Order: sequence, then structure tokens, then C-alpha cells
Amino acid sequence: MSTATVSGAAVFENVDRLSQVEMRPQGLPAGIIGQLYAVARGDGEPLALQAAAALREPSIERVACVTGIAGGLLPRGEVDGPIGAAALANALVNAGKTADVVVPQAMVHVAEAVRAAIGGDFRVVSELEATPDGYDAAVTIEKLGRNRKGVFHTIFGAPLQDQAPTGDEFTEAMNRAGKLTVGIGDGGNEIGFGAIFDRAREIVPHGMDCGCPCHDGLVTSTATTIVFPASVSNFGAYAIAAALGVLDEKPLLLVSPTRIAAAVEAAVTNGCLDGGTFEPGRVADDGIPIEGVMAYVSLLRTIACQHFRPPPRHA
Repeated sequence: MSTATVSGAAVFENVDRLSQVEMRPQGLPAGIIGQLYAVARGDGEPLALQAAAALREPSIERVACVTGIAGGLLPRGEVDGPIGAAALANALVNAGKTADVVVPQAMVHVAEAVRAAIGGDFRVVSELEATPDGYDAAVTIEKLGRNRKGVFHTIFGAPLQDQAPTGDEFTEAMNRAGKLTVGIGDGGNEIGFGAIFDRAREIVPHGMDCGCPCHDGLVTSTATTIVFPASVSNFGAYAIAAALGVLDEKPLLLVSPTRIAAAVEAAVTNGCLDGGTFEPGRVADDGIPIEGVMAYVSLLRTIACQHFRPPPRHA
């Protein structure tokens, strides 16, 4: 039976719709998420539902939530990624799984501060210590991936020389072992978009030619079993957590606006930058002020919580 036939299946459509609403500031690529989402979903069920249902399988016991961009202008990483990884890891633990947040060594203290703000019984692990054989599934959240020539790029097509292919190699090893992989991204340059490589190159700016010496475009060639394009990668992770909550009938799995705000502030306090503006100390995510982030999480929570409410009685 299709997972979309569960009671209240429309909730998953609304969760996905909300995750597609673009709010990033002027100057960042716009109008691409809906197109990428349509290609990634095809004729299938909502992507948050697909990912949540796959992660709920009994064979999936231990999950790696892989995230983090550290280096260059982001020595302690950016806000997008670590918060979503922690929120999803917390939801997975509350759903009965074991979950680790896997980050570059330079971001371990950031991820630990985020964990303290969000709460949750999950581990923070350096990507130098995590091995694919220790997990049944991996979810990458805003994790840059290399293109066909092995080059990493910003969303504007500029090459990044200080990124290691650790995330790509981890994901590819999981794929070779036949394990579940889920990639969440918002620009085409993150792990996962190799699953829709040709179409993504046509859709995103600098997808066909990045303009750097490699001239191969910014789209990563690293694929995942499921790729979930979202307006902000963290938002996609929150959406999957919400879908898990609905499937498990556990409101406890839903993310909280106040805890997300506290987690963003903790990340910024520990050196993370808002990836939309690069303004030190700005409490925001991909250029979206924290008030907008909290509004998104509040709407997401409302959509999911309406599923738990009994229908009104009519006379």
C-alpha cells in the first residue's frame, strides 16, 4: 500500500509546498527550487514523505546526518546545515533510531552547542571518525559535493579550493553498499543533486558552465537515493522531521520555533555565519531573518499538528 494513503495524507503535500517557498534576499538565485523539486519528485509521493518513510524502515537503525562547510570565509561553517542536521537527528532518536550528526572537525564545537540548544540524545561525530559501515542510512544536509571534475563551487560558480571530498566519498560508499542516502540542498552544488544531474545543470545558474577554469558547472555529480530540493536546506530537514512526526503519530518529533531560534543563536555565537549575507553575529539563515525562520517553523508545526487534532463536531 502506498504510504500516501495514510489518514491525512494531504498534510505531506502541504509540508512539501511550504518547504519550496523561497525567501532568500535579492542577489541570490531565485525561481529554481520549484523546478528542481518537480524533477526530483517526478510522479512520486511528496519528498518529505518519501524520505521519512524510508528512514522509518525497520532495517534502518543507525543514521548519519552529515553536514558542514568549513574553510575560507566560513572557518566555523554556516548556519544552514548544522541546525537541520540536529533537528532531524533529534526526531530520529525520538522515533526510536540511533543518530549521529557528522561534521568537519572544525565544526564539532558548533554542533555540540547546537545540540545543547535543541536538546536530544544524539552524538556529534567528526567526519574524520565516521565510517560508512557504521550506519544503515545517511542524510546529507547542505553538504557541498564535487562536480565531475572534482571541483567544489559556491552557489555563484566560484571554485572552492579548501574543501575535502569526505562527504562525497562517504555518500558514494553508502550507495555502493546499497544503503539509503538522502540529500537535502538548495542550490544544486550539494550532495544529492547528482540524482538529477542533467536537469539540474539546465535549471540552476552556472549549472552548465561555472565560469571557473574547470568550466564544468557547479552541479555536483554525487547522487543520493532521494534528493530533496528545498528553499533552505535546513527547512528540508525540518520538513522530514515533521513527516516523521505525522507517520509516527508523535508530536514530540516536530521542531519548535523557539528551540530552532536558540540553536541558530548558539551556532552564530560559536562562529557560524549566515550564509546569505556573511555578516558576523547576524542571527539568520541563508539571509532570512530569525523572525522569518521562526515563522516557517511555526507554520510547519501547525500543518503537522492539525493532523493530530480531532475533527470538529457538528450539530
